[in-house]
Amino acid sequence: MEQNEQGERNGAAKEFQESLDQLENLLEENKTEEQQAPESEDDRTSKQEAIEKSSGFDLADWEDAVADIEQYFESKNKQD
Repeated sequence: MEQNEQGERNGAAKEFQESLDQLENLLEENKTEEQQAPESEDDRTSKQEAIEKSSGFDLADWEDAVADIEQYFESKNKQD
């Protein structure tokens, strides 16, 4: 039973890591796109407001999530 639980934990950890890797790739792609096509302040504000309204989350929630992910990567790199 204990081996099965450990296997499930390892599988969940692997899936979580893969999800984080995908998120990191998306964030890098978005950063590259933003650098290639600079926007005016009005465009950024409009997009930000549209995202906040459509997602149901506010910017602070996203910033907290990104900070948590960055903290996770930092702690993981320290362990390696």
